[in-house]
Amino acid sequence: MTGKLLIILSLLLFLLACTSSKKNQTGRSFTAESSSGSAAISLQWIPPGSFQMGSIAEEPGHKPDEAPVRNITISKGYWMGTTEVTVGQWKAVMGETLREHVVKLLNDDSLYSFGNQQRKLREFMNFNKDAPDRIYANDNDSVVMYLVSWTDAMNFCAKLTQLEKDKGTLPAGYSYTLPTEAQWEYACRAGTQSATFAGPVEAGGRTSAVVDKIAWYGGNNTMGYSGKTLGNTGAGPRNAGEKQANAWGLIDMPGNIWEWCRDWYGPYDEKETKDPVGPASGTGRVNRGGSWGSGPLSERSASRASNPPAEKSAWRGFRVVLSIL
Repeated sequence: MTGKLLIILSLLLFLLACTSSKKNQTGRSFTAESSSGSAAISLQWIPPGSFQMGSIAEEPGHKPDEAPVRNITISKGYWMGTTEVTVGQWKAVMGETLREHVVKLLNDDSLYSFGNQQRKLREFMNFNKDAPDRIYANDNDSVVMYLVSWTDAMNFCAKLTQLEKDKGTLPAGYSYTLPTEAQWEYACRAGTQSATFAGPVEAGGRTSAVVDKIAWYGGNNTMGYSGKTLGNTGAGPRNAGEKQANAWGLIDMPGNIWEWCRDWYGPYDEKETKDPVGPASGTGRVNRGGSWGSGPLSERSASRASNPPAEKSAWRGFRVVLSIL
C-alpha cells in the first residue's frame, strides 16, 4: 500500500469513527503514522460518559488524595494510545535513541525547579554524568519509553501533531496531548468501579493474583525478564502490550511504567465535575498507573502520584491521547 493511499485510508477511518454512534466507536482502532512510517501508534476510541472518580476509604490501599469520590462527566470522546509510547515510536518521532536521549540529559547543565530548589537534573536524580549505561535497562524498540520528563512527553505530542497535520491526516481542532487525570482514570476503569478493571486487590502482601494478569509490577517484574537490568533490581521496563487489555482495548494502564498526565497535582475540587483539568498551577504533575517497581496497591485505578515535571525516571513514561482541545 502506498504512503499516499495509507494516509487517505487513515483519514477516512478517523472521520468515520468521529461520526459513527458511540456503540460503534468503542474499541475501534486508528493508527497514526509517525515521521519514518515505521512505528505506527495504535489508538483506541474512548466514548464520552460518566464515572465515579477516586476511591472510598474502605478500599485497600486508599489514600486521602483519592477522595472525595466524585461523579465525573467526560463530555467528548477521544482516542487513547493502546499502550504507552515505546522506544521505537519515540525514536521515529523525535529522531533519537534512548541512549542518545540519556546522554543528552546527562550533559544538560540547565537548572530546573524541584520544589523550592533550582538544580541540574543529573544532580537531582543522582545520575553519574560519565556513566550513561548505568541508568537505563533494555532499549529495544518494543520497550516502553522511559526516562522522559513531563515536558519531554508534551514535546513528543506537539511534534507528532505537527507531523500528522503536515501529512493532512488530522481534522482541524484535533491534537495529540497527554490525557487529563480524569480522562486517564475513566479510560483505565472502562466502565468498572472495582480497585482494578480486573477486580479488587487484596490488602497487604507483595503480590496479587488479580494484578499479575494485568500489570508488570514489583511482584512479578523479574518473571521471564531477560536482557539488561536496572541496578540490582533484576528487572526494568518491559515490552509494551504483553498483559491483559481492559474492556476498551487498553493495555498496561496499570503497571509497567507510571504515566504522566496533563494536570498539575492537587486535591480534588468537589465542584469540578465536568471534564476536570486539575489546578491552575502547582509544583508537581500527576502520573498514574504504577510501574514495574511499585507494589500491587499502586496499580489500582484510583492511585495517584505527583512528581516534578522536569524529573526523568526509569519508572515514568507516558501514553498519548488524540482529542479536541
